[in-house]
Amino acid sequence: MDGNFNNQNPQGFDPNNSYQNNQPYVDPNAPQPGKGAATASLVLGIISIVFWFFGMGAIVGLITGVIGLILASSAKKAGFVGGLRTAGFVCSLIGVIGSALIFVACVACVGALGAAGAVDSLF
Repeated sequence: MDGNFNNQNPQGFDPNNSYQNNQPYVDPNAPQPGKGAATASLVLGIISIVFWFFGMGAIVGLITGVIGLILASSAKKAGFVGGLRTAGFVCSLIGVIGSALIFVACVACVGALGAAGAVDSLF
């Protein structure tokens, strides 16, 4: 051995600079800004979809869906990027659209029954 180890080092490896890292350390357990809002958006979107099945409870679904959309937007503004925010936005949007349709359908049914006089015969 001639004492020269430069030929045995991989290309790009500098033994004097081997421990320097250009990227800062990010703690994986550190809270991410906007993650809570994204999670709440997903939960409210799912609740909004569930309230479709309760007829006039669709107004509650409409309200929770709108709040879910607002929270998804605030998570985006906070800088959170991830599938959780996207899923919350999509579920909330589907919940708002579906709840609005169900609510309008229920109001139309009650109006049609009232116009036909069917509601008066119940009392």
